[in-house]
Amino acid sequence: MHQSIDLLPEPRAAGTARHFVFDQLHERVGDDLAETAMLLTSELVTNVIVHARTPMRLDLDLTDDAIRVAVCDDTPRSPAIRSAHDARLTGRGMNLVDALATQWGVEPDPPGKKVWFELPA
Repeated sequence: MHQSIDLLPEPRAAGTARHFVFDQLHERVGDDLAETAMLLTSELVTNVIVHARTPMRLDLDLTDDAIRVAVCDDTPRSPAIRSAHDARLTGRGMNLVDALATQWGVEPDPPGKKVWFELPA
């Protein structure tokens, strides 16, 4: 299964993305895994809203083995994992992605990038 949705860099985009991912996955993989995918998707979309500030495309792929979510935006700047010693109260989204996803990465997607994560299906 492959599904995509285009989103604008506005606060409601995170909620739209969460609902899109959950609606596509919960009957296929169960609520627990769908909720994890929904949470991590929200973190990637929020990064685009806060940092890239460009329109984005969310791609959701489900195979027999994996769920892959990718968020593409128009800036080449990659997200960063913050140190646990960083005193800021925000900016831990990629730490969450790193902790919960089986793998994640960043790929060039001209003019910007694609940030993705995978979970086992």
